[in-house]
Amino acid sequence: MQYDFLKNDFVNVISNNQSPFIIGTDTTLSFHQVLVKFNKLKTLFNSLSYDKNKPIIIFGEKQANFSVAILTMLHLNIPYISVDTIIPEKRIKSIKETTNACGLINLTDIVLTLGCTIEIDKDFNLVKNIERSAAKSIDLSTENLSYILFTSGSTGTPKGVQISRKALNNFIEWYLTWPILNTTNVYMNQAAFSFDVYWCDIAAAFHFGSLLVLNDLKILKTPDLFLQRFHQYKASTLFCTPSFINMYLTLPLFNQTNYAHFKHIVLIGEDLPINTVKKLRNAFPELKVINSYGPTETTCVVTYIEITDEILFANKSLPIGYCKSSSTVWIDNPNKNSNEEGEINIGGDNVSIGYCNREDLNKAKYFISNGKRAFRTGDLGYFKGGVLYFKGRIDNQIKLNGYRIELDEITNVLLKHPNISNAAAIPLKAGNVVKKIVAYVSFKKEANFDVSKELKKYLQEYLPVYMVPSEILSLKELPLNANYKTDRKALTELYLNR
Repeated sequence: MQYDFLKNDFVNVISNNQSPFIIGTDTTLSFHQVLVKFNKLKTLFNSLSYDKNKPIIIFGEKQANFSVAILTMLHLNIPYISVDTIIPEKRIKSIKETTNACGLINLTDIVLTLGCTIEIDKDFNLVKNIERSAAKSIDLSTENLSYILFTSGSTGTPKGVQISRKALNNFIEWYLTWPILNTTNVYMNQAAFSFDVYWCDIAAAFHFGSLLVLNDLKILKTPDLFLQRFHQYKASTLFCTPSFINMYLTLPLFNQTNYAHFKHIVLIGEDLPINTVKKLRNAFPELKVINSYGPTETTCVVTYIEITDEILFANKSLPIGYCKSSSTVWIDNPNKNSNEEGEINIGGDNVSIGYCNREDLNKAKYFISNGKRAFRTGDLGYFKGGVLYFKGRIDNQIKLNGYRIELDEITNVLLKHPNISNAAAIPLKAGNVVKKIVAYVSFKKEANFDVSKELKKYLQEYLPVYMVPSEILSLKELPLNANYKTDRKALTELYLNR
């Protein structure tokens, strides 16, 4: 049975409660207002005639109604796709075509022309309803689908990860047992709604009836604005990447004396450096530091561990945690020894039912193990003392500020430019942490324009801004390795030795 946050006993408790519940970037909703908004959207969808197997796109950033829309779709058993405003329209159209989404809930004033038969505005009013009986329905899955989350794809097309209601329920039931969660917490999250970690603060807030504070990109990139909200709402629990919190640890006033309400931090999305935890310890001696791990394909989070002083000072690298009891994690290597480095495999009811309309990838990445779905993560790792450690990737996928990026997708979009003969995107790292992306290109004929400026503009039509390289440089020819493939290592050395 799917977990329903809007079950009757919770609704009865919040029905007349006027206390703040969701602090959006646009407005604040009380418990009562959340219920009113939920009932409005629920009533609207119940009045419409459409194919409920086709998903609904929810477009916005961190508006208060975004989380209400997600919970309403979950309650109504309608699959949804969260799309952030940083995603360009051409990419959104590709997502719509891949999934044959029939509806759009647009929480912004941005005009999108996606061709959906149903369009709903930011106040949950119906603005378009066109009945179409001839449209062919794309078979998303034979299972009950909860949401589709699109990630970077190496071919130049984003991949739609299909998460079933069973998988989401598996995560939520485990996650709500975490000892750091309670009714008095105030939850804040760095993650966009197009990054599945948002389920951590939404699930906790709706289950415990705790205050939920949402922050958009403008707030997150402006320390004064973020810290003002962090202090104003007495945030106790923050979910973010190590890169994000590192930015704030450079500020002398960001410490326990000034932010005594800060009790827990859950770090996810990137490798966690030891120095980051040491800085946190110095600034917030009583803060509980949690490291966690989980690919999108395995539903949000799979491993969890508190980084104690004993762990911090006894290791050269930090563990990513113990596996949730209802799932299985093992290391695939020639010796079948999980204490040796190899690819991390994950199995259980939390595993995605596959990529939308990508049977080629599904055959390569998904398989059955002990009667359960399993996923080859592409991550390298090993076990030590029963705890999982992360060692990097076996391919060209990277994490930048928590965003999962296929470098080959950037390369392939560049190669579609009519005047580019070769291209390669490379990551610049400090240790295991990617700091920025740089691209090199060669041209078919001489380019009489500002290469970096014009090609960034070109890429922004197809890629979200976080995937656009910081710099784009040109060479007459890109170096090749012994296999006559573009030599990324040589390009990295060339950039560092400029």
